[in-house]
Formats: sequence, C-alpha cells, structure tokens
Amino acid sequence: MLKFGKTRAATTLICTTLITAGLAGLAGCNKAQQTEASATTQSVTADAGAAMADAGSAVTDAVTPDTPQDFATKAASANMLEIESSKVALKMSKNPDVLAFAKDMVADHTKAGTAFKAAVGKVSGVTAPAKLDPDQQKKIDELKDEPAADFDSAYIHLQKDAHKDAVNLFDNYAKNGTDATLQAFAASTLPTLQAHKDKIDKM
Repeated sequence: MLKFGKTRAATTLICTTLITAGLAGLAGCNKAQQTEASATTQSVTADAGAAMADAGSAVTDAVTPDTPQDFATKAASANMLEIESSKVALKMSKNPDVLAFAKDMVADHTKAGTAFKAAVGKVSGVTAPAKLDPDQQKKIDELKDEPAADFDSAYIHLQKDAHKDAVNLFDNYAKNGTDATLQAFAASTLPTLQAHKDKIDKM
C-alpha cells in the first residue's frame, strides 16, 4: 500500500506539472497571437490611414482652383494652340473630316478668343499672353514637319490632348474659380469645348 501510495502521489505530481506546463504554453501562445493580431491591426490601420490621406490629397488637388491670372494664361495658350494647329491642318491635310474639324476649330476658337479678351479686359490686374509659349510653338513646328502620311494622326492626337486639358481647365474654373467674370466665361465656353472633345475623340 505504501508503494502504491508513492506511485499515485508521483503520478499526481507529474499530471499537475504537465497541466501547469500546458497552461503556461497556452498562455504563451495566446500572448503571441494577441501580439501578432495587435501588430496586424496596427499595420492595417496605418495603411488605411495612409490611403485616406492620399485620397484626401487627390481630392484637394482636383478641386484647387487656378488663380484668375493662371486661368487666363492657360486659357489663352490653349485657345491659340488649337487655332494655330488647325491652320496648319487646313494647309496640309487632304482628309475631308480633318479639314472640316480644323475649319470649325479656327472659327469657334477665334470667336471664343474674342469673348475671352472682353472678359479679361474687365478683370483688374489680369493679362493674357499674345503668342504661344515655347513648348506650344515646338508642337506647332513638329506638326509642320510631319510626313504627309502621318500628318492627320499627329493632328488628331494633338487635338485630343489639347481638348482634354481644355475641358478640365474650364470645368474646374467654372466650378471653383474665384473671379466671377472669368468663371462666367469658363461656364459659357465649356459646352463648345466638350462638343469639340466628343467629336475629336471619335476620329
């Protein structure tokens, strides 16, 4: 009986030790899992915060209005580029669709240019450039140098880019501009620019 008692006591001690070790192991696992989960949560939260910050920055950039002078400079430059490139097209293209579009560009943008000058004349301290800037003049020069076989595609590509930029410029200022006169001009001109863009995008 004494031997049996010692064996039973030893067994009980071993079982208690194993249970204690097992609980400690489980506690260690739980702690490790909690630490890992916490780190993952912090990482996800940080990533989400960064994404929201980037989105907020993009929205801010999208609606930041140009100053009246910036708008006047960009609008005048865009108008001159579309007129001058279309004058080149009228001399060099043989494509009836391109010629018809170029003719409309010269007429519509000359009319818009007159309205633009009248609007700028009412805004104190704002002026508009009278000639193309160097980058735009380079585009015109490159267009003139295009081989006859490539001219139409080059002109269409230039007009697509120009009207995309113009629509964005005028839409932004019509919605967010800080000068009422230029804002009204942008809003009244935007439908014509959008119609031009829709037409050239299909060519």
